[in-house]
Amino acid sequence: MIFQQFRHEQGGCLSYLIGCTQKQVCFVVDPQFEIAPYVEYASSHAMTITHIFETHAQADHLSGARQLSEVTRAPVHYMENAKAGYPVVPVRDGEVINVGNISLKTIATPGHTDDSMSIIVTDRARANEPWLVLTGDTLFVGDTGRPDLDGSAEKLYDSIWNKLLTLDDSVEIYPTHFAGSTCGKAMSPKPSSTIGFERKFNPALRAGSKKEFVEYVMADLPVQPPRFQKVRQFNLGFLKEPPIEKTYDMSDLQISVEQLKANIDKGEKPFILDVREASEFAQANIGGTLIPLREISKRFGELDPNKEIVVHCHSGGRSQRAVEFLYEKGFTKVKNLVGGIDAWSVKIDPKVPRY
Repeated sequence: MIFQQFRHEQGGCLSYLIGCTQKQVCFVVDPQFEIAPYVEYASSHAMTITHIFETHAQADHLSGARQLSEVTRAPVHYMENAKAGYPVVPVRDGEVINVGNISLKTIATPGHTDDSMSIIVTDRARANEPWLVLTGDTLFVGDTGRPDLDGSAEKLYDSIWNKLLTLDDSVEIYPTHFAGSTCGKAMSPKPSSTIGFERKFNPALRAGSKKEFVEYVMADLPVQPPRFQKVRQFNLGFLKEPPIEKTYDMSDLQISVEQLKANIDKGEKPFILDVREASEFAQANIGGTLIPLREISKRFGELDPNKEIVVHCHSGGRSQRAVEFLYEKGFTKVKNLVGGIDAWSVKIDPKVPRY
């Protein structure tokens, strides 16, 4: 068996090429838009790509599944309830597919999205027991997938506890994201783990009940991926032109108070947008223009989409939502001030009062 994990730093994404060296066939899971690495790797190892799998319709980055299928003639596989605008091969819950001596079992694991699946991989040349599971956006290292992008926290709980956690502790897990992605909120930078380690140390899996789990995964969610619905529609084949230029990276839309101060000291003059309430602005402010968050949807026309805009609130929560909204409206140079005015007071200017 040949196993290759591709790490995509932009957006914290992972994709995979796994193959049978004896039969010289392989499959690719969750390919990125740039397909050359998969084609070149397969060619250099004298392998033929025969199958392509999408663990779900991705919302945070552009998929390369269609392009890779066109180049290799390998079919693209989705869970059977996914509706695509181009020819795909549906797979069922519990279906077994053999790629040379490698056995794949596709299991429906809805929650992050309704069409999410995980893939249990067994190398029959070694043993008849599963070696690893590709968990997509269902289970990460140190985290679980977020359920607010057309998903369900209740279904996510069922998928994890009733399916993934029934696997042996020794089974390795390989997700589609690591730290830096917006598809979870606290995932580890480590790109792999085991069922046993996550069962013991993953904070999300310490929930004592479904209710407790739902409350945990729905709290403090990060900014939603920009244009996530359109990205998903493109990946499913319903849009011809990509709605974003590159894979979304949450850090692209954030700026630290230290970096903002350094930029200002260099002579840069970003537009400072304060989205707190007027009463808060009167207590403490760092200048800038005040447009409370509740008014952004009606007043964003007052802002220049071509200018760099730094948005802040008290601690970063409201400004994060404002940044998401503005980015969706075409403000590509907008950034959220991490920690807000409170962080500015602590780290940059103690003369700004805390409240």
